[in-house]
Amino acid sequence: MICLIRLKNIQKALYRLDKEFLEDNRVTLNEAFILYSLYNKKTSCASYLSNQIGLSNSRTSRILENLEIKKYIIRRIGKPDKRKMIFSLTDKGREKIKEIQSKENKYTEFIIRLVKMIKEIITP
Repeated sequence: MICLIRLKNIQKALYRLDKEFLEDNRVTLNEAFILYSLYNKKTSCASYLSNQIGLSNSRTSRILENLEIKKYIIRRIGKPDKRKMIFSLTDKGREKIKEIQSKENKYTEFIIRLVKMIKEIITP
């Protein structure tokens, strides 16, 4: 039973991180993952991004739409295959990445606390 309680505490901590990240950055963790993927790769199609972050194509599509609305990314028609959309960061998107990176220490500290919580579960 103690293990389940500790697992529940980890779940609560992850929920708080997700909520806090959104409040701090005005983007969700999933939106940030996509921004980082585009930052590292420059341009990408939706299916690649979906595989990168481990979400369904439909969920990734909704996130991409939200990022477009926020003006963090732009969508272009693919050159070789006009059915494929290619996404890239805007200047505003690159600025958002820099803003998130400036707060990285805060999230590193959270991960350290989370690892300690996990160790409590696996070591009696």
